[in-house]
Amino acid sequence: MATTSKDRTETARAVDLYQFEGTDCYQEHDDHARLRGYFPLTPGAPNGVDAGAENLIIVCIEIEPGDYLPSHRDSNEELLVVTTGRVEATIGDETIDLETGQCAVVPEMAPHGIYNGGDETARIIGFFPENELTATFEDPLEPFGTTDVEIEPDHTATE
Repeated sequence: MATTSKDRTETARAVDLYQFEGTDCYQEHDDHARLRGYFPLTPGAPNGVDAGAENLIIVCIEIEPGDYLPSHRDSNEELLVVTTGRVEATIGDETIDLETGQCAVVPEMAPHGIYNGGDETARIIGFFPENELTATFEDPLEPFGTTDVEIEPDHTATE
């Protein structure tokens, strides 16, 4: 049974997930550790809108062929859904192939990364069941300049 918060008075509205200009993220030591990402339902986050969810974060990721999202650990469980393309997702010690319409669950704090070995831009949506998130990378993620990227409601990504 679906429930709605009694505090919410917003009306339902559609949000086009790929209408935003993403933030280019990269690691300086590796020309292929590159992606575009944005948090469209997190008000205050880069490119977020005011249609935020109370207890949910989504991240939209675009990875060009030959590039990858570097291995990191998230403070929450994550559901990865591939909406376009083919990728290799490494979760813990396992690597699986995912293509358009497929998903994988990443346990809380499990190391994971995504590589686009295909020939088109891959688009992935990550769903988190909380409204705060800390992603910890082995090397600093630019443009944030830190290994710990935090997403919080009504705040931008911070160190």
